[in-house]
Amino acid sequence: MKRLVLPFLCAAAVLAAAPAYAGDRPNPFGITIVRFDAGTTPAQMRAAIAKAGGEVVTDLSPVGAMAVAPVAPDFGSRIAANSGVTTFFPESMFDGPVTLDGKAGGGVVGPIDLAKSHSFPDPWHDASSFLGVTNPEGILQWDDARMNVPAAWATTLGDKTVKVAVLDTGVQASHRELKENVGTTQTFVPCAALKHEYGEKALKAAGLTDCGTDDREGHGTWVASRIAGALNGFASNGVAPRVQISSYKVLASGFGGLPDWILSGLLAACSDRVDLVNMSITGYLDPNDPTEAQTYLLFNDVVQYCRARGVTIFAAAGNEHVRVDRVTVSIGGQTLSGVGRVSDGAGGIGTTRPGADSADFDLRGMLEAPGGVPGVVMVSATNNGNGAAPADDPFGFGMHVGARDQLAYYSSYGARVDLAAPGGARRFNLPGWDGGDGNVLYGGWGSLGALSADGRICRDPLESSLFNFACFQAEGAGFGWLQGTSMSAPNALGVAALVISAKPALRHDPDDLVARLEATARRTMTNYTGPSDPSDTAPTYDGRPCATGYCHLDTSSSIAFADSYGAGLIDAGAAVAP
Repeated sequence: MKRLVLPFLCAAAVLAAAPAYAGDRPNPFGITIVRFDAGTTPAQMRAAIAKAGGEVVTDLSPVGAMAVAPVAPDFGSRIAANSGVTTFFPESMFDGPVTLDGKAGGGVVGPIDLAKSHSFPDPWHDASSFLGVTNPEGILQWDDARMNVPAAWATTLGDKTVKVAVLDTGVQASHRELKENVGTTQTFVPCAALKHEYGEKALKAAGLTDCGTDDREGHGTWVASRIAGALNGFASNGVAPRVQISSYKVLASGFGGLPDWILSGLLAACSDRVDLVNMSITGYLDPNDPTEAQTYLLFNDVVQYCRARGVTIFAAAGNEHVRVDRVTVSIGGQTLSGVGRVSDGAGGIGTTRPGADSADFDLRGMLEAPGGVPGVVMVSATNNGNGAAPADDPFGFGMHVGARDQLAYYSSYGARVDLAAPGGARRFNLPGWDGGDGNVLYGGWGSLGALSADGRICRDPLESSLFNFACFQAEGAGFGWLQGTSMSAPNALGVAALVISAKPALRHDPDDLVARLEATARRTMTNYTGPSDPSDTAPTYDGRPCATGYCHLDTSSSIAFADSYGAGLIDAGAAVAP
């Protein structure tokens, strides 16, 4: 049985495809979701749980649910006897194992001293190279150019009253690029409640030590900076540098999280009446497993709660490079339309890391959450352009060198994709194992953003190395070059923030806002990126085995436009125009 997975670095697809199927890890606390009849008050829910021998850990009462520590050994039978309870089920674990699609080496980037100025945009934005590496756009923040953001800036840099919620690993609010634009920071990792119930030793034994509001990973900080990095004459700025960020921490570094953490953060954000929500989180649920089916329905209920309050949610399409269909499903006695379900065919098996069995990457028939939940804007990722792989690299043949705005090699695709946005990709748009030493992210192939200098991304010698995220510091502030649908989602949301700043009638109107983004999306590109190849079992370029296929891209076929880009590549200039 496949479990929900949380690519919290996932989305930094240099850690790409493995998280979604990297082995089950049981919910270490036995947390159970209890759902109640409509009309049951929070006080009645709490009383019923206490009577059954449970302790509330997370309040999900706006959608008629509570997350509970089942203290009494017979909690299940006692809560089942309550006529006001509709169902109860143990939570799936959101796990976050790390598997590089790259390799060790490449060195560590030392402190960088790039020019400062009072010009607009900030000085790194239009710089032409990084450590001597250039890219086809000719500027480091190529992703803004591909989204036509400078044209939108002539109209608006974002309205300070626009509020964006980042649900992630937290945000380093003190970062020089963020301290002007980050308002509230909250955590929904319920360490205090868990510690009260199980003791601090149990939390440490489970690996849960990240209990503050800060970002000990770096991922959430990067996401926030890409949306609203300040226009301050230092480093670079975000897509909408005048809007405000609120951080809702729902993931713990080195641990992952439980669905109730994510959903409680989402409920809080929507109750706070934010305008937009970014969720660079991806997971998969088995609709044939009653527990996971109920978890998906809980996700759906929370999303509909948000949409009823006028909140538009953007989410990552995922880095598994699988086909996600748009379907109508009957699940848990309900019929839902617009569901993202992974293909039952060969496209449902994710990119397989060398030496592994593709059966371990089989997501066929799974439901994606949150990106595939009805009403969520699912965003696929594009690259800058296809660089030329080494002449002796057989996997570089047929890669259409020079093609721009290609579906990134890791990005999932399919009819469920709503929009595309830049997410960055290695220079040759090939996995690290198939591209050689020059297949890097830095210099404008990946996407540049702020990181927590002391977060795990920058502290880990493999992740931070030049070949991978190339984490570096400037005047003590962390930065790095990431890739993933975790990057494309905030890029798209940043454009949405500009649109509602320029067209306030679209605030709190998810349907019309998304319709505007889709109607103005660019459709001038042709995609040449293919699916993962099930029949190519040749060793990787760096010599590792691929005995069961799916390690390499199929360069003999291309994924169709609509499956790659949805309505098209988001265009800020067109979207804010009269």
